Amino acid sequence: LSSRRIRARWIVGTDGQGSRVRRWAGLDQTARCKQRYATRRHYRVRPWSEYMEIHWGATAQAYVTPIGDKEVCVVMIAESPEYAAFDRAMEEIPALGNKLAAAELSSRERGALTMMRTLRHVQRGNVALVGDASGGVDAITGEGLRLAFQQAFALAAALKQEDLPGYEQAHRQIVKRPMLMGGLMLWLGRNPKIRRRVIQALDGKPELFAGLVATHLGHVSAKELLFTGASIGWRLLAV
Repeated sequence: LSSRRIRARWIVGTDGQGSRVRRWAGLDQTARCKQRYATRRHYRVRPWSEYMEIHWGATAQAYVTPIGDKEVCVVMIAESPEYAAFDRAMEEIPALGNKLAAAELSSRERGALTMMRTLRHVQRGNVALVGDASGGVDAITGEGLRLAFQQAFALAAALKQEDLPGYEQAHRQIVKRPMLMGGLMLWLGRNPKIRRRVIQALDGKPELFAGLVATHLGHVSAKELLFTGASIGWRLLAV
């Protein structure tokens, strides 16, 4: 801190995507990184649903979240910044545009990045990384906070045992399934014909969608995962 030096037994970096702790500790080496661009606005309008919605366009996705009785948050995400621009993205999603046509902006437009990022290491010496500082999954997974909490519990157990390499192993297991599901959903985003067939298949069999969500949350066994995958494949053939 300025001219002072503070000694610590453990240092935990929880300072986000642009982590300084990660850079200071020499943990910036990336094994995988794919980023998308996002813009965000708040609109003063009564939410039309109590649920979060994802609208798929040809090149962008819109995430709509009710954040009060008279306000919604809308985020546009795309693989290039020009496709994430609100005016362009809204043209691809006219149903959403109609709902917001008379709504008043209640915030400034903000921009951000969302990443699928895996680091080669999340610990070194007495330093460990947690949350977005340790890598992350795309926002489409909805997994950001949950992953951070899971990693924090794993790190607490590792600190108790004074075993940061053990934390790194646990970290890899924690992010494996969200990375797989995030990659699958981004692939569907790039393949609209297949995406339409998948949505039709899940719409006709809601229990399959429930199974897919349970898989995403890690609440199914390997046998159940295999059954869900096979069932979705059969429904795709039927569609």
